[in-house]
Amino acid sequence: MRATDPFDHVLLSEHLNLQKKSAWELESCVDWSMGVDTSKFLLPLDDSSVTFPGASDEQKKALSQLMGLIVNATISEMEDCLPLVKHSAWHKVLQRYPVNPEFIELGEQFFLEEAKHAAAFKKYLGEFCTAMGIDKEDLDLLLPKAFGSHFQDAIIRNAKSGGQAFWWVVSNVEEVSINIFKGIYRNRSEIDPLYFHLHRRHLEEESRHANYAYLMINLMRHHNRGLRGWWHQKTDFTWAQLVAIPWVTTELQKFFNVKRLKHKNPWFEVLASCIPLYESMSAKERVKRVFVAAPYVSWIMNPNHRKLHLNATKSLGSWMIPFPKAEDIPLTTAIFGRDHLEAPHGN
Repeated sequence: MRATDPFDHVLLSEHLNLQKKSAWELESCVDWSMGVDTSKFLLPLDDSSVTFPGASDEQKKALSQLMGLIVNATISEMEDCLPLVKHSAWHKVLQRYPVNPEFIELGEQFFLEEAKHAAAFKKYLGEFCTAMGIDKEDLDLLLPKAFGSHFQDAIIRNAKSGGQAFWWVVSNVEEVSINIFKGIYRNRSEIDPLYFHLHRRHLEEESRHANYAYLMINLMRHHNRGLRGWWHQKTDFTWAQLVAIPWVTTELQKFFNVKRLKHKNPWFEVLASCIPLYESMSAKERVKRVFVAAPYVSWIMNPNHRKLHLNATKSLGSWMIPFPKAEDIPLTTAIFGRDHLEAPHGN
């Protein structure tokens, strides 16, 4: 049973013991010696290959690999931000609102695990570059970065004012991470084994500590009084969503850097050949896919894809601006002309 009461020291202690007992080590518990199988997908795709309808098998595989790396980098960047926000969004909160030692220890375990996850995904990026013969600095031109972004600054300002937006972002990323693994698991026979193994390890700890963000939100809601506290309780979910959208859309534009990388490696050349597929869609269709149907991207952008998030906003009385109805699109793994359709992520 997951702890939902930040003051239930018995259940918190049981949770802490489980997390410590089940924790895995970065070097010894992940078989890095298997290397990256570059013939495999990293993520299953929808029929339109996220936003590249009509992609060939070769293009689909390259897009799947890039999307898998973007997912790794996004999670890593978010988790790398934790130490920068930790003081304002966690340490200062616990100074204002004293809690039992088990709650503090559980938080320290949470931050330790997230730092390990960030290191693990960075290590995989290096392994992929080695396997593909790609310069890591070139790959970085395509991947998201959170450090120094307006997104990060906005989250820190909210935390300093006593807000909960940071913890809503954490709960968002963790729910999406769990949904991502569902698609990886269903298609595991055609996913790079190292990528699958790493995300399985990631899921193990994400599923165990996914409730910590909600514990923090509940703690602040219990103590926050007055107009400012009420305002944060009502608006911080929406604020977290709104500051994330510009960051996601800006970072996705980095894909077009493949134009200047295409002569450096055949993989970049295949990715660059996908640009006309994207440009063939109307602007309206692009926006629709990003917010409604594109796997991975719309899961972050549109809260209607996140059932736990929606249930939490309803139970906690948080406001949410209207978003279009989400579409759960079946995911596809296509390798060497063989198509395999799977159920959408939410099933």
